[in-house]
Amino acid sequence: MAEQAEDQEQDVSKNAAQSPVMDAPGGGAPVVSEEPDEGDAASVEDELPGGNRSVEIGNFRVFMNLRLPEFDMGHCKAYSADNLRRDEGSAFAIVTDPALPTRYDLLKFLTGMHLAGQIDLLDSEIALWPPFGRKTMVLFYEKPKGGRVAAKVGKKKLPIDEHDISSVVVEPLMSVLQALGEKGLAHRNVRAGNLFFADPLGEKVVLGDCAGGPPGYNQPLVYETAARMSADPAGRGMGTLSDDLYALGMTLAELGIGHVPLNKLSDQEAMDLKLSKGSFQAIASQEKLPLVLIEPVRGLLCDDPEERWGFNELNAWIDGRRNKPVQTNTEKRAARSQNLAGRDYYTVRALAQGMAANWVTSLAPLRDSTIEIWLRRGLGDNERAKALSDAMRQLQWAGADKRSAEDVLIARAIIIMDPTGPVRFKGFSSMVDGFGYMLSYDVQHGRGPQRFADVVVRDVPSFWFGRQEGFSPEVQKLQQLYKNLRYYIQQQSAGYGYERCLYTSVRNQHCLSPMIEQEYVVEISQLLPALEKAAEEASEDTWPVDRHIAAFIATRLEDDVEGQLMAMQNPSDEVEYSRAIISMLAIVQWRHGPENLQNLSHWVARLMEPAIKVFHSKARRERVENEIPKLAKRGNLVELYNLINDEQERRKDQSEFVEAVAEYSEAESEVFDLESSGPARLELAEKVGQQAAAFASTMIALLTVSALFLMHIF
Repeated sequence: MAEQAEDQEQDVSKNAAQSPVMDAPGGGAPVVSEEPDEGDAASVEDELPGGNRSVEIGNFRVFMNLRLPEFDMGHCKAYSADNLRRDEGSAFAIVTDPALPTRYDLLKFLTGMHLAGQIDLLDSEIALWPPFGRKTMVLFYEKPKGGRVAAKVGKKKLPIDEHDISSVVVEPLMSVLQALGEKGLAHRNVRAGNLFFADPLGEKVVLGDCAGGPPGYNQPLVYETAARMSADPAGRGMGTLSDDLYALGMTLAELGIGHVPLNKLSDQEAMDLKLSKGSFQAIASQEKLPLVLIEPVRGLLCDDPEERWGFNELNAWIDGRRNKPVQTNTEKRAARSQNLAGRDYYTVRALAQGMAANWVTSLAPLRDSTIEIWLRRGLGDNERAKALSDAMRQLQWAGADKRSAEDVLIARAIIIMDPTGPVRFKGFSSMVDGFGYMLSYDVQHGRGPQRFADVVVRDVPSFWFGRQEGFSPEVQKLQQLYKNLRYYIQQQSAGYGYERCLYTSVRNQHCLSPMIEQEYVVEISQLLPALEKAAEEASEDTWPVDRHIAAFIATRLEDDVEGQLMAMQNPSDEVEYSRAIISMLAIVQWRHGPENLQNLSHWVARLMEPAIKVFHSKARRERVENEIPKLAKRGNLVELYNLINDEQERRKDQSEFVEAVAEYSEAESEVFDLESSGPARLELAEKVGQQAAAFASTMIALLTVSALFLMHIF
């Protein structure tokens, strides 16, 4: 049975790379356009009176056939909802894509809080969504009274008077960003398409959802900073307040010109333009900004985070005070270009992106020192040139795995060129603080964990950390997290591997075990109820803990289960393997309930045969076997575990076993002596008999002679 369990674990890891059914709800593709999808209305068979199809979720009733496309937020679709606990106000529901994890930190901070400038998050629930045929996260928001701002963008008349933007837009958004910044959080969804008028008169705006998906996932590329825009959408990372301020600058630009900046260019063209000219100059060269917005847009779109405007500069601008002029492009431009794959590059950051896009072609100019010479002569950047030379020397010590070492060289060269950008390795591109979301996206969208594993196993992020300048608490925290991830990915047993990395780095990642994946288990308290449901159809030869569940328990449970994970490293030891699984489930029930788990208990009971073998006494084994069905009916895993792990009974059984073994050995020795020494005993008896007979005959002879002698005398 343990061998079957090992096969089951391997299947789980392999299935992670298959495209899951849950891609159907949202497909996982980032949604840049805010245009509503009118034909996306959900349909279910059951109808309420009046033809309204609805489902009750927590304190809300959601109408599945009443779509509110004007309130869609990126990849999340909006539906009409009634608050069953309140008569005043109106709410709407945002249904998240189950294949994209939500943001735990922001859900925890924003739920139930009224924050000026941010749409009110009333509640969030994990519930069955009939159109998906599975559970997902549903967010409930207070409906803004003025509608979406972007619905009016694109008309000749600006939706907000350019002279009122400071009071209508900037002040409310500053309030939100400041509140989040004080908690060490970033919104990462600041854009004109995510703005709503808080009142019918349009006197203030509020920001929409920021918790329904990975940070920055729904942002148009132009809204991302030069450092983050080259990362994959799912790997853009948590970001900081500075990233939100940059997005605020792009929001002002969009409101001023009436459309997304650089929308006539492709993403690659927009990226190239921003890298070559700088963010502000890229916008100014293609768009006509209102005069009143030029100063704040220039300050907020500064590509140097140290020079970028903050709250002090924004307040000064609102008050009409002059600010220190900001340099528009801080990227040094080379006197001559560096050609790569037929294109000319003049800045190191642009060249880094070009190398990532032309991975194989990048090796030759690195090997022949063309890029190193360009750094020294074209840019006068001796520090980067020396770092690149050192990286090249390390390649000479690569050994047999030359191809892997060459890939690492390219990855390191890109980091040398762009140390604040994403970690790029072949097709992988993610900010270090976005590793978890990138891994989640890959696993749930058919790519599997291999790209992430390649990056971590080859230790590319360590080089990224080494290239960061100065001290940053955030970077130190990320470095410690990465050390843990690297340790986990190097372990192959259950409870480790990429599964442990996933649940460690994404707090709101639901458990991806095929047994319970559709139950959307995010909290440890939801695990056993989901397994209880899965037990109804569980196969008799499968275990209720696979690699994903073991990693999920190890990450979410407050108790240390490393001992159990160690026991699970050897599935061939059926006794310890089964005891470890039962122990983990029992701890979860003891900590989080529920008290009655009959289906799961019967499932576990069927698999307890190896654990019973720990007892030597036949009578005791029979007693335990008779007790198991009784305890299973009570649905208590703790009692089942205690039954096979009673230390007093086990010591007594062991003591009796030792005594029985000793007695048996002694009796067996005696029997062996009797059985094996028969011929020798006969020979000895014959010799003794002969000696006794000789002695007896001698004595008789002596007595006879003595008697005859005496008779002769007398």
